[in-house]
Amino acid sequence: MRTLILMRHAKAVRPHEADSDKARGLTSRGRRDSAAAGAAMEDAGVKPTLALVSTSQRTRETAEYGLLNFAPETRAEEALYHAAPEGIWDAFSACEAESVVIIGHNPGIGELVTMLVHQAHDGSKLAREFGGHFPTAAFAAFEVKGDLMRAAGPRLIAAWKPSRDKGGDD
Repeated sequence: MRTLILMRHAKAVRPHEADSDKARGLTSRGRRDSAAAGAAMEDAGVKPTLALVSTSQRTRETAEYGLLNFAPETRAEEALYHAAPEGIWDAFSACEAESVVIIGHNPGIGELVTMLVHQAHDGSKLAREFGGHFPTAAFAAFEVKGDLMRAAGPRLIAAWKPSRDKGGDD
């Protein structure tokens, strides 16, 4: 059984604050949330050995701040930039690492989380917490076996989203 950790990039600067969409870096809140997500992964015993990251600045910075304690092999993947759920799954399927974190963008990341939770028939509070919305810096970790549409009982093993009661929206 393999572990798939799906993570949305953390809070990025507004589009007009960067030269292009790909050049949008993280805000100070985004950097804090990335680090907190990494701490939550560690607390949950989720330890990625490979990070597949979209080529955008905000996803690369999310990996830098969020995966600091893990030091996984990191690969920037152009195909993950605004990828659909199937493209994200294909990236996971194409690698052999046992524990993979994929850092990307909504709607694809959030949609894949929803699909896997649905396949897992997981009605837990943990699964319901996202309620169709996958916020910035959130992650969901699954134990997975098999293909996307035939995954043999994906199991949600950890999930986290940042608290919004700790400071501003910078």
